[in-house]
Amino acid sequence: MHYLKQILRQAEQIFIREVTVDHHLADSICEICTQYGNDIFLVADENIAKLLNKNVFNKIINLIIPSNSTASLETVNLVRSKIKSSDSIVAFGSGTVNDICKYASYLEGKDYISFPTAASMNGYSSANASVLVDGYKKSFAAHLPKAIYIDTNIIANAPLRLTLSGFADFMCRSTVQADWLLSHLLFGIEYNELPFTFVHDLEQTLLREYLALAKRSKKVVLLLMEALLISGLGMVISKGSYSASQGEHMIAHAMEMVTKDYSSSLHGEKIAVTAITMANLQEKILSIQNPIIKPTTLNVKHVIECFGNTEFTKILKQKQILQQKIKEISHKEWNNISGLIKQNLLPARRLQKMFEDLSIPHLPEHLGWSKEQYCKVVNLAFATRDRFTFLDLANCIKESEVL
Repeated sequence: MHYLKQILRQAEQIFIREVTVDHHLADSICEICTQYGNDIFLVADENIAKLLNKNVFNKIINLIIPSNSTASLETVNLVRSKIKSSDSIVAFGSGTVNDICKYASYLEGKDYISFPTAASMNGYSSANASVLVDGYKKSFAAHLPKAIYIDTNIIANAPLRLTLSGFADFMCRSTVQADWLLSHLLFGIEYNELPFTFVHDLEQTLLREYLALAKRSKKVVLLLMEALLISGLGMVISKGSYSASQGEHMIAHAMEMVTKDYSSSLHGEKIAVTAITMANLQEKILSIQNPIIKPTTLNVKHVIECFGNTEFTKILKQKQILQQKIKEISHKEWNNISGLIKQNLLPARRLQKMFEDLSIPHLPEHLGWSKEQYCKVVNLAFATRDRFTFLDLANCIKESEVL
């Protein structure tokens, strides 16, 4: 974790006390946890709990949740009710367990320690939590773990599907950076290159050695874990999820809202599908020589019919105001914008080949998504979040040029 530790030394505003990487750390979890208080509360799911010695459950107060649990507000509140007298909470698991513990400990003003059990997502080191509320996934402000402990044996031997999901979640860096840079170049929205600079070398290595993930190469899986942790810290540096979540995440979350399905596929699998969609869309728009800007013909009725959520009508109105501000982009200005964005793009074909090579779901039908429904959601997803991305630009460029 050379790169990660360098960043933690440089970034004074990040308050992760330590990141420890070693063999068999889970065997010493009781001794490790006592550094953070006498009354420790541990959360794991039924499958992950099997990785711990049974004596641990006699020594540490714990909650074992069902293996198919989601990070719902109900589960967060259950954990909150049980940790009132605890000093710290320990998240032993992957995405769901960490989101639950992160948000519950934040609301209760407790420290939490993260024991990631798979290189499956970048949220271990972020200061926000994704929680299901009233049937919708929402992102809430939370806090960083006090420490992160990575058991190399557990990470390397995690279910391959989780590791590959993490790879897909990380590889959307390309579409994320393109979207964020577009909003910066068009509207002067604050943009920070650092999160992408920090992961550049690791990304290049993963682009060369990604096939080793399928063979559970400990070295490459740990490189992916490091890249994901740095990606999470990038969100802290960016003061929001701007550096890790743009149009591809908007489509994925919009599909979850429409299908009401939050558990049959993994987060990274959804992002694999939507990142390829965004990469193709970005390439198509960037290939246009002189884009003709026109007001979107979509209205509030279309959005409500699709998502059944009236909150998005305000966002749609804000987006329409932004679209009006673009009006006309000169040929020279567009050449500069497209030239800068193209410098950081990974071709859609390259993304698709990597996902195919690793047998990662990457087409809507791979996730059981109706193609017709998916196309409709892609067209409307721009109205679900107050970020300007290529989804917005596609809605205000002359139709014949984009669709």
